[in-house]
Amino acid sequence: MTELSKWEDIENDEFFRQFLDGEQKPNDINQLLSVAQQLNKLGQAIQVLNIELQKQVLANHEDLLSQATWVEKLESVLSIMQSHSLSLLSAVERLRGKIIDPFHRIETQTLVLTRLHETSDLLRRVARIQYLSKRLYAQMTNNANGPDIIKAANSLQELEQLMLDDVDLNGLDIIADDRQVIKSHRSTVQRIATHILKQGLQTMDKVKINAAVQVFQNLGILDVSIESVVNSALNEVERIATESLDISLSVNQDLGKRGGPGRAAVPSPGTSGNLRSKIWENLERLFQDTIYTQCLQIELLQRVLLEHHANEFKELTEKFWVKVNGVLARVLLERAQSSSFVKQALEGEYPKFLRIFLDLGKQLKERSQIIGAYTIDRTVLSAFENAYLSRSVSRLLDPVHTMFSGENLPSQDVIDQLIRTITNELSVSLVDNGLIIIVARNIGKAIRLFCLKCEQSFVTGGEGSQVIDSPTPGQQTNVTIANLLFYLSTQTSRVMANLASGLPTEAIAVITNALKETEELTKNALSPLLASITDAIESIILTIHDDQDFRDLSSPLGKEIGCSLYIRELQGFILRSVNTFLLPYKNQIVIAECCKTVASRCIELFVRHACLLRPLSDFGRAKLIIDIGQMEIALAPLCRGGQLSITEQQQYRVLRGLKALLPLCPEEMVEEVLKGKGESSVPASLILLHLFSTAPSELLSPHQSTGWSLGRLSHWMDGHPSERDRLSLCCGPLERYQLLVRQQNLPTFHPLFPIMMKLANLKDQ
Repeated sequence: MTELSKWEDIENDEFFRQFLDGEQKPNDINQLLSVAQQLNKLGQAIQVLNIELQKQVLANHEDLLSQATWVEKLESVLSIMQSHSLSLLSAVERLRGKIIDPFHRIETQTLVLTRLHETSDLLRRVARIQYLSKRLYAQMTNNANGPDIIKAANSLQELEQLMLDDVDLNGLDIIADDRQVIKSHRSTVQRIATHILKQGLQTMDKVKINAAVQVFQNLGILDVSIESVVNSALNEVERIATESLDISLSVNQDLGKRGGPGRAAVPSPGTSGNLRSKIWENLERLFQDTIYTQCLQIELLQRVLLEHHANEFKELTEKFWVKVNGVLARVLLERAQSSSFVKQALEGEYPKFLRIFLDLGKQLKERSQIIGAYTIDRTVLSAFENAYLSRSVSRLLDPVHTMFSGENLPSQDVIDQLIRTITNELSVSLVDNGLIIIVARNIGKAIRLFCLKCEQSFVTGGEGSQVIDSPTPGQQTNVTIANLLFYLSTQTSRVMANLASGLPTEAIAVITNALKETEELTKNALSPLLASITDAIESIILTIHDDQDFRDLSSPLGKEIGCSLYIRELQGFILRSVNTFLLPYKNQIVIAECCKTVASRCIELFVRHACLLRPLSDFGRAKLIIDIGQMEIALAPLCRGGQLSITEQQQYRVLRGLKALLPLCPEEMVEEVLKGKGESSVPASLILLHLFSTAPSELLSPHQSTGWSLGRLSHWMDGHPSERDRLSLCCGPLERYQLLVRQQNLPTFHPLFPIMMKLANLKDQ
């Protein structure tokens, strides 16, 4: 074992290192060394440390002595500080005694003062309560006219403030009786005020209502009281409404006998009508008495409340009216669902019901001082309105379906039944413009359905449009249907005229627009017939080109000129067509309008083919002038309904203009057209076609130049009404003639050519 000679050996020794590291862990050295060896090493280490301490003391003995001296001085200073601390503690104890004792005395006195103050306040409150209690008793008993509830309410208000919840007055026997009396008087005042308010509302006495409101306001129960009044009014409305519709039918059966199996109880004769009258009497009273009175009472109450600056009630009337509508809607629906008789009465006579409801709103608005308070809510009656309108449209449409269900056409008597239905529907709906408009739309549907059925019954094809033989059964059927349409239109218009003062403009417009379809349908039915008449007229006019009198150059001008055969045929055909096919139609306004169109077409074709005549001799020109006069006679049956319309008048002016231009020479004729003077209203293209009639054979007519027939040329002109197109067509032959003259080196053009070119050049203008 190694000997230890200095303290560095201790640090480097593995046995002592485990003690110097500060952590005692199991070491293999402890296990290798025995206990004696370990004690020996420890002894050596102690000896080395002692030697080292002695060396340190010898080396630093002066510093150690100095530190020892300072320790003695520090002990003396600490002794002095300890004496001072004890003196300070003694002074603090004395000061504490001087402060705490007065504080406890002051705290005790403050508590006593607080209790005295509370006691004093409680005594003053009790005294005031006793005083007010006596005054309240006097106000309730010492008045010859009864309790003065307004002053009593003021006293109760002050008493309420004195007996607030934050002040505990329980256990005070001195005011126990007073509190019972106050509670009793409060109930009495509230009961009297409620009674006064009820009386004031019933008699519409503003003074009583004002007094009751003031009392409730002082008692702090204004909101609750007003809500109670409103609920009471609503309950009254609901009760009366329920009772008004609580109808039970008497039955026609022996009360002592039971009905047979499967036999239902039926109303006694006359009972149903009496009960229905009873329902309407009850509804009249409900709306005109109960609801009307309740609404006015609530409105008066609102005005009084607003005078008391209770602005939270500024919409009281509007809210009450909304609630009334809600109650009505609910009660009416419930009673209708529970009683089929009530349901039938309200739905079947809905306009009467609506009139009662609207009269209520009107009367309320007249009496009300609050603008917009009573807005009519139609949704209250919406269920009954929808049912009524459904029945209304059925009453209007079912007769139309029925009258066309058989093989025969309906008669005027059947249509009269429909007219009576229309009249009745309009008459009963006059109570309201909105209802009238809806009913008018239903009437319009019935009229359109009638038109549809008639349109399906019209006979079309050759049977309905022939004009050669006598009227066919199909044409007679068309006449009958058109006359039925006219009869329905006239009768409906008469009904509207009788009710015009009560019908709104929109309703009149709806029915009028529907009636216009009858005229349009009549026109559509007449179109094939009129087309056949027009085609026949055109065929007759085309025969003008077969009359050799127009081309006969040998006929002298002095020869007597008669009417052309085609004109006579045209006059006879038009007269026969009007009398045979058009006169049976009773709607002569539509017939006259259609005839004017036919007349206009007839004039147009006549003027066109008169200008296409080639060659035209002087005798032929004179005869053509006579034919123009006869044409006016031929058109007379078509125009007897009055003057031609603007379009037809234009064609008539062309006819008269042609008659005035025919006697003139070509130069004068062209000059009149270019200047637009006189009666000339003839288009330049027609005059240019007419000038071809006296042109040389080299100058072909437009239809000859193109290889067309006269019918095809006429058809082309129908499709090209523009003067530019027609003049361009006429320019073709003129340009070809001009080219021909140049090719043949002819010295001059025909004198008519430059005159015609003046008109042809108008296409470029």
